[in-house]
Amino acid sequence: MACDAFTVRWVFACIFTQSNVYGRLTTNRAGIKRATSDIMGVRAWLLLVALVGTTAGEQCYPPYQPQGGMCVYINKDMPLSWQEARDFCASMAGDGATSDLAIFPTCDAFTIFAGYLGFTAPPNSTFWVGAHTEFTVNNWRWLDGEPLATGVPYWAYSEGHDEGEDCAAMDSKSYFQLADFNCDGPRFSICSMPMMPQASVKDDPEYPQLNCPYDSIQIGEYCYWFSSSRKSWTSAEDYCRTHYSSNMGELFSPSSCDEFTKMANHLEVAERDKSHWVGAADISGHQEWFWVNGDPVPGGPPFWATDFPLNHPASGPNDFCGLMSSTKRFYLVDKKCTDYNYFICKLHIVEAIP
Repeated sequence: MACDAFTVRWVFACIFTQSNVYGRLTTNRAGIKRATSDIMGVRAWLLLVALVGTTAGEQCYPPYQPQGGMCVYINKDMPLSWQEARDFCASMAGDGATSDLAIFPTCDAFTIFAGYLGFTAPPNSTFWVGAHTEFTVNNWRWLDGEPLATGVPYWAYSEGHDEGEDCAAMDSKSYFQLADFNCDGPRFSICSMPMMPQASVKDDPEYPQLNCPYDSIQIGEYCYWFSSSRKSWTSAEDYCRTHYSSNMGELFSPSSCDEFTKMANHLEVAERDKSHWVGAADISGHQEWFWVNGDPVPGGPPFWATDFPLNHPASGPNDFCGLMSSTKRFYLVDKKCTDYNYFICKLHIVEAIP
């Protein structure tokens, strides 16, 4: 289509084609290719494009696109240092708008975007995001000041606590879970800005206090019972359903990323050396994973440890089941269902305390 065809997508494409922003690069002292002030010169054009996008009912200022409840731009052309990436994102915002490296306030937003990168990112790529250590190793924060704990659900299980690696990036080697890197290294980047109008972030809900059965505890919205002895996966599931039939008990199957995260955090504190069966199984032997409640178990974030589940070509239905592993910061791994492990029962029906 010719550049005189006045649509949002083509206005932006023609601006960058004719201004040749990406063709005009200089080399900084670190040897990193970066755009010259031409990018800053494009800001006036971006304002025009933003106005066009607004009148067309767009949620985001072009070239940003809506993804996971925010507006994002994925820089897959210019590897930059972490600080240079922040400067680049700021330069991409139109007048009156702000942009920075992407932050992910919810597990769901991060999971959706990790899946999106899995389809669109180049092989063996990493992307800076808006997270950095503060004061000490392993004291991570998002750019908005919110704390970012290592482990489930954002980080690869072995990442986040290396000396001298103070900036975070989504890494294809860990299915785009976060990994820590030296801030000066050149990497691609993800810029984000609020939607128009800015989407509101829901506060954490307050759950009623539940009258949990003896020896079970409340974590978030539900009561759970943690075994003190080991059983096979099938025996564990039978135990949960039999002993807690009045509570509609079953092996732990999270209804959300938040529920899985709360459980992993609890296990890290209270059950540090114990891995636990949960209600996930490969029902066909062909990597068709489902929770016992009937919901599918997606691959990658937020549930699985890096490189899991493993491929077992000769396996049959329900040969391999899901285990929250103490050696993988309680991400899921797949183990033979006949193995003996501790397990978690989730109780669906419990009366609230008046």
